[in-house]
Amino acid sequence: MRTGHSAISLFICLLIGAMPVPILLAQSSWELIWSDEFDYTGLPDSSRWSYDVGGHGWGNQEDQFYTENREENARVDGDHLIIEARKEDWRGRSYTSARLVSKYKGDWTYGRIEVRAQLPSGRGTWPAIWMLPTNSHYGNGGWPDTGEIDIMEHVGFDQDLIHATIHTDAYNHMIGTQRGGSKRVTGVSDNFHVYAVEWSPRKMVFSIDGVDFWTYSKGMSNWQGWPFDLDFHLIMNIAIGGAWGGARGIDDSIFPQQMLIDHVRVYRYIDFPQVTLAAPATLEAGETAVITGTSVDPDGRILRVNLYQDDGLLETITGGASEWSWSTSNVSAGCYKLRAEATDDGGWTNSTDTLSLTVGNSCTDNAPYLMSPHPIRDRIEAEYYDLGGPGVAYRDISPTNEGGGIRLDEGVDVFPTTDGIGYHIGNTARREWVTYTVHVDQAGIYDLQVRLASQANQVSFSLEFDGVDKIGVFTHQSPSDDFRTVRVITENGIDLDEGTQIMKLQFFSGVPRVNWFQFRLRSPTDNMTKA
Repeated sequence: MRTGHSAISLFICLLIGAMPVPILLAQSSWELIWSDEFDYTGLPDSSRWSYDVGGHGWGNQEDQFYTENREENARVDGDHLIIEARKEDWRGRSYTSARLVSKYKGDWTYGRIEVRAQLPSGRGTWPAIWMLPTNSHYGNGGWPDTGEIDIMEHVGFDQDLIHATIHTDAYNHMIGTQRGGSKRVTGVSDNFHVYAVEWSPRKMVFSIDGVDFWTYSKGMSNWQGWPFDLDFHLIMNIAIGGAWGGARGIDDSIFPQQMLIDHVRVYRYIDFPQVTLAAPATLEAGETAVITGTSVDPDGRILRVNLYQDDGLLETITGGASEWSWSTSNVSAGCYKLRAEATDDGGWTNSTDTLSLTVGNSCTDNAPYLMSPHPIRDRIEAEYYDLGGPGVAYRDISPTNEGGGIRLDEGVDVFPTTDGIGYHIGNTARREWVTYTVHVDQAGIYDLQVRLASQANQVSFSLEFDGVDKIGVFTHQSPSDDFRTVRVITENGIDLDEGTQIMKLQFFSGVPRVNWFQFRLRSPTDNMTKA
């Protein structure tokens, strides 16, 4: 009787281990967008998976050779994907395995990525379910600056201990700052478990079978701590040996070893905040524009609403009010494209469609980008040059924006700054120029600060107001010729008249990348006396 009871209990445990573990998702919040259920036979589906191939150690001193299109190492049996590591000589290596990647076939920014898998065991095995960026411009353009997300790692010499880790420029094992969490789960090589990450704009939550065990939050990090706002793809593999997996050697008696994968599922978040936008039907130049809107969040609260003219930030509205308004006086004639973007307390965002607003009778040349002239004593962001297009608002030798930043339909090259502080205009050539509509509230002598970086030791440019040269050809000798070295240069004693004017910045040498300008009043002058 006791024996029979034990046998029944064992059967039930084995049956439960083989059955899918139900993971309860809030059905209103997540939508399945990509999956592989492995309900076919043969090689992995080539429309979903490619292979990383080679035996060069993969940066970890690994001992296997990763093959491609070889069923001995990767195959589907109608129920599972089987990744198999084998002890065999192959192209200079003593082990073979497979490393499947979804790159260019499954790439995602944010969402829930889950894999139901049964892991290999034994000293020397190192299975992983993880993600790398598909394309990234951060830092050096490679690891660790561009980021890595490890959903599951397991080393065979420490059976049943599951690890989740992130790697970035600021946090990685090379400098002893690695961030991660671990959880011991009984029987990871005997039973299937669901390994998942829920990745939002503000955090990543790692879980096993629906139970969270580690969270990494963005906080106030720039790209050095959070390069995770671009597309990443999924990787699944069994490494053999290596700096970590082989830290206690390899037991050759254990092979072959398999990782069985029941499914891969990717969900996107759909419970986004809702936002609306309204503007006056007609508006004349010089009047005050009043923009109104609403914002609500179905499952949380609104943190902020950003109001934009095209890509330019007009205002950030905080406080979580369901109804809001913003106004700006002395709007200039021109054609503007408004939109509002709401962000909730989960970091999720949603935008309105673009709302067109024409001030005056037509689209006027040299309209200020942010609808009203830049106040001369406020910081002027270089990327917010005037509307009007080539020959009016700027002269650029190349017809397209090659910087990958904002205003991609214009010709000025706008780049994200290397230090993560906004954007700069760059790739400037001799005789290229940009204009800004500005308002000088008080005539006087001003000092100018310009924040820039340059690959040349000498930078030179001129500055005109309504066609009048104000500084000649200003030349600055730089201590560095590296775009990553950003500095603020100063030109003092610029005499400015009161009123709304067109400021023209023309480049002569140095290929500077300009981030912003700021004028500071040193001493006011009396316009009547000057006249």
